[in-house]
Amino acid sequence: MDKQRLKQAQERLEKLKDEELKRAERIREGLRTPQGSSVAELSLYDNHPADLGDVTFERGKDLGLVLFIEDRLAMIEDALQAISEGMYGTCEICGGKISAERLETIPYTTFCQDCKKENEDLEWSDRPVEEGIIELPFGGVQDYHGDIENNAFDGEDAWQAVARYGTSNSPSDIGSISEYEDMYIHADEERGTVEDYEKIVAKKGKDGQVYQEFNLESEE
Repeated sequence: MDKQRLKQAQERLEKLKDEELKRAERIREGLRTPQGSSVAELSLYDNHPADLGDVTFERGKDLGLVLFIEDRLAMIEDALQAISEGMYGTCEICGGKISAERLETIPYTTFCQDCKKENEDLEWSDRPVEEGIIELPFGGVQDYHGDIENNAFDGEDAWQAVARYGTSNSPSDIGSISEYEDMYIHADEERGTVEDYEKIVAKKGKDGQVYQEFNLESEE
């Protein structure tokens, strides 16, 4: 890349960096305001939980925007560093040239289109990002312990414990389910027991001994 185009790219990146820094500071200034002040209420426990829900959502969105801007600023810094090292326009992964059209659209990119797409495919997951920091046994909802001999109360059991009371889905949403009781993960599992011997109904007598209880009515 010739010096004139490098100079233009550097000026463009510096301008973009300044704009992003100002935008991040405006958002942070709003986040410094206490949530109670933003709704003009004496207490957050008022009669309008929907209003508080809106405010909480907006603050969460602002936090997400700040993180997004910080990521973009990091990429701008990487691109400026690449200019100073004479590597601007060269893909970090394959070492090939980044097309002029791509640099014109995303001046802070340091990856060619093919490597970026391949990288995104590897990073994609259908699981919530929170599971990346939640340790086992609550790090997964279903079947994380398929190959582990572990009968402890885990993430799957936690989901079953609440899902049996109903979810936002109906049997028609799933298709192969006809009863509400069968809609959650492994709904056919025994509740309250793990091993077969735990199903033996017993009671402790006054003498301290444990005796098995027999349901005579069911035996008849």
